[in-house]
Amino acid sequence: MDYNKIILEMLGRIQTLEEKVALLETEGKQVIAKKNSVGLTQTAREYILSCKYEAKAKGKTEVTLLCNDIQKELHVKNRPYSICRAMYDCMGIRDEVLSAPPSGFSTTVKIKYYIE
Repeated sequence: MDYNKIILEMLGRIQTLEEKVALLETEGKQVIAKKNSVGLTQTAREYILSCKYEAKAKGKTEVTLLCNDIQKELHVKNRPYSICRAMYDCMGIRDEVLSAPPSGFSTTVKIKYYIE
């Protein structure tokens, strides 16, 4: 038997498998990142709704939220797009954007929500 040939063939197969695993890991990380983004937006929506509910329970007629403050409360960094998306999603007809850059997505986005 030619053991050297068998060993080289096995090493080639192992290398191919390692390349496939690396590719799957990369794709998996991309899928997880997308899921986390959707999850963060939903979590931010729930947080905003809870802030509005607490304000209503305290008899307030409005609550003002800042994107950066929400990020801090949710223990995330550098995710203004997801947070702002949730902030805009939670807006009602009377609610108003107090500050936002031209892009509409920044840690400085501030929205006043009126409690009904």
